[in-house]
Amino acid sequence: MKKWIVAAVAGLGMLTAANVQAKPVRIGTEAAYAPFEFKDASGELKGLEIELGNAMCKSAKIECVWVNMDFDSLIAALNAKKIDAVFSQMSITDERKQSVAFTDMITKAPAQLIAKVGSGLTDDPATLKGKTIGVQSGTTHERYANEKLKSVATIKVYQSQDEAYLELQSGRIDATLCDQTLGFDWLSKEGKKDGFDFAGKVIDDPAIFGEGTGIAVRKDDAALRGQFNKALAAVLKDGTFKKINDAYFPFSLR
Repeated sequence: MKKWIVAAVAGLGMLTAANVQAKPVRIGTEAAYAPFEFKDASGELKGLEIELGNAMCKSAKIECVWVNMDFDSLIAALNAKKIDAVFSQMSITDERKQSVAFTDMITKAPAQLIAKVGSGLTDDPATLKGKTIGVQSGTTHERYANEKLKSVATIKVYQSQDEAYLELQSGRIDATLCDQTLGFDWLSKEGKKDGFDFAGKVIDDPAIFGEGTGIAVRKDDAALRGQFNKALAAVLKDGTFKKINDAYFPFSLR
């Protein structure tokens, strides 16, 4: 009888562990960051990171589901265990490393201003004196603007980068600071025909902008971090990463 009970308990433990492992990995993202994450006309989640994330999950043989939420709530949701990972062009910074762990770098994400052609605005703060700069809430761009530009310019914060673009087009802000990759996509589709372009050089401040982007996981989830790193290496090696990259950009993100 005792042997049967021990065997039954052991079996139950294995079943419980299997059930835990079978739970889908919930990946948090913000679906207002084209071309990395966006919703198509039917409301379906699309984008470079969606495709890449799905490919990585397939490689790791794990079931993944996407959870859409505001960017500035992603880390809090991760640590509250409402999601299991964040894949949303999140820069790997020392500040964020205090709260979460990151995978290896997935993409580079240089920052650059966008403004009206001929405005005279550049990355030099002196050219931004008295101007209004739009940034997205919770981003490294917001931190940079507040730390480096607030003394010369007015900083307006928006819930999404799309809102900042609309404000720029309407003339309510003079420039927006965002990822160069994101800006390239918007300029190619809308911005340039409306007279906008990159203003000045890429802003290089590793202390604020970090070392590229990665997938964030909880600090105590080394197993999931390891699975994602292994999957990243696999999609880089077999050409999947390049294929997805080339479908969205004419240059490499790494």
